[in-house]
Amino acid sequence: KQWYQRRVRAPHSGKTTLANYLADATDSTSGEYHPTAGVRILEFACNLPDSKSVDVELWDCGGNPQNESCWPAIARGAAALILVANSDIPDTESQFLEMLYLRFAAQHSLKESQCAVFLNQIDANSEKVGKVPAMLTKVPHEMISMENGSNVHAAFCRVVSAALNAQSEEWRKGENQILSVQ
Repeated sequence: KQWYQRRVRAPHSGKTTLANYLADATDSTSGEYHPTAGVRILEFACNLPDSKSVDVELWDCGGNPQNESCWPAIARGAAALILVANSDIPDTESQFLEMLYLRFAAQHSLKESQCAVFLNQIDANSEKVGKVPAMLTKVPHEMISMENGSNVHAAFCRVVSAALNAQSEEWRKGENQILSVQ
């Protein structure tokens, strides 16, 4: 089963590091920050807790507003959305996350269960944890840390499972509508 997911982030949130980790891809950069230009597509198998294996196409989207004209094409066909933010969300990033949610999820009819906010604890010594924006409080959110990576795969699998369930439900409804017309 093919599953399409879009990952969008605010700048400097560790989104590409997270995408590489999930796809088991190596990053050959020197450790310097290089913003994602447009989109990078990673394909990999995701093993779900119920022993299912799902082929995932993860789109690692740059959050730079310069790429805003491409966002509708990037969002089309997505089964899920993961917004990645620093765990100590400043107010400006909160507003940016809300805007991204509206552009990627709300305009393309993704349910809250098909979305997630990953709060990346970039500084393991930081105890600051920002509040998720009010608009996103019903969207599942996960505190993750790339330093130990312990909960990253589990959090990702929860999003994949929820999105697959939502897709299956939509397909069932569509099939029932077709059968009821005949």
